[in-house]
Amino acid sequence: MDIVYAQPLKELLQISSYFKEQLIVLVKDEAGEKIAKKRELIPCFIVNEKTDLNKLKKKRKAVLGGSVKANEFATKIKADFLLQPSNTKQFFDLGLAKKLSENGTIVVLMFEELLGKNSFDRHLYWKNYLEIVRYCKKKKTKFVVASGCKEPLNLKPGKVRQSIAQTLGLTNEEAKKALEELK
Repeated sequence: MDIVYAQPLKELLQISSYFKEQLIVLVKDEAGEKIAKKRELIPCFIVNEKTDLNKLKKKRKAVLGGSVKANEFATKIKADFLLQPSNTKQFFDLGLAKKLSENGTIVVLMFEELLGKNSFDRHLYWKNYLEIVRYCKKKKTKFVVASGCKEPLNLKPGKVRQSIAQTLGLTNEEAKKALEELK
């Protein structure tokens, strides 16, 4: 299972079938949801404070983190996924990890975001994500690495994402189990 942004679906389907993985596609509206469902992809709505959550009651929701306000919003609405809870600054702590664990929210590192950063910013991301993984392990919060790509050719195979999670501090079994439970 992998998480990607909505993108050219024909190419995405060809590449994902090569990796033999089911994809969760992050969509912004119902039109994107229909297209994803038609192509047998799993839609997940990207939401924020301005989103009408009444329309999305029984649908998958993801919050793009990176600030204290966004991370807390994810816990408040019991989002399925908290994407990028940290960036070059650390906005994650044990209390947040505990709330996310209680809600069943999965913390997701979107790998493509790291690729576009300069070496100093990339270093800060890695440092912060090492801490996040440590907090997630302490509070038994699920943590996964997703491709998070916007272009089909940047899709990463499961083994690559699993080894990135291991580099961040998960054991091989934890990393593999997290990817399988992403459903």
